[in-house]
Amino acid sequence: MSAIRPELFQSYSLETTAKDAAGFVHTRALMPEGVPVNIAFIGSETFDDRLTAIGTLRSCGASPRPIISARRLTSSDVLGSFLERAVAIGKVREIFLVGGDPSTPKGPFNDSMDIIRGGFLDPRIIETVGIAGYPEGHPRVDDDVLWGYLKLKVETLMRNGFNVEITTQLSFDPDAVVSWVERVRREGIHVPIRIGIPGPSTVGGILHFARQCRVGTSIQLLRRFGWQITSLLTEVGPDRFLASLIQETAQRDLGAMRLHIFPLGDLSRSINWFHEYEASHYS
Repeated sequence: MSAIRPELFQSYSLETTAKDAAGFVHTRALMPEGVPVNIAFIGSETFDDRLTAIGTLRSCGASPRPIISARRLTSSDVLGSFLERAVAIGKVREIFLVGGDPSTPKGPFNDSMDIIRGGFLDPRIIETVGIAGYPEGHPRVDDDVLWGYLKLKVETLMRNGFNVEITTQLSFDPDAVVSWVERVRREGIHVPIRIGIPGPSTVGGILHFARQCRVGTSIQLLRRFGWQITSLLTEVGPDRFLASLIQETAQRDLGAMRLHIFPLGDLSRSINWFHEYEASHYS
């Protein structure tokens, strides 16, 4: 008899850059119809690049979900124009809001709450807004501030008529993730949560991506968390992390949870890994 398929596997999402979105053309047959795909907001990519990516993803049967970095926006007009064109080109109904990396805003928005409060989003057009969660904290923001803003964002968005979904930053510690989700629920936040996991990559690639995401990790920490590592060139996947996560979440009532996969540059390998893992455990 097959093992019970955990809720985590029922609908995964993916991440891409605008540049890498073209790769979805070659993986269309591997993906379920309507899979949500976050499009990273990278400073070296333009709004036209992102709009092209949105069109590509929609043509591939995916559901494009552009990430919008508040502090990188130069004006409210830029935001409005981008949203209007994203809806027209890719039928965008979901976006993902982040504050963004710049310490000094490039325009009028200090953080994503300025966009949420400012009336720039229409729930009749943008139905779902994603926000970030940080199971291992944030290197530049105190935990109390993170928790306060998480609750404020969820409450404000829901009060304004939006569906809300939280996607966690990349983490390598399943215990930290489960503890964080437990607290989210204790805080009275019951929206769906996507758990960010890395796709298969070399150890060097994972560490590089972790530094880009400002996630503190090292080979020693990865080994402590159960990742089998022999060198920086070793290719590893999140199999053991995922097995631990499934085991821990199965013992608790943590509400709606899904997976969000960061492909780390190799989309087809990540999608194939996911389906092979699912098939080998739950078919």
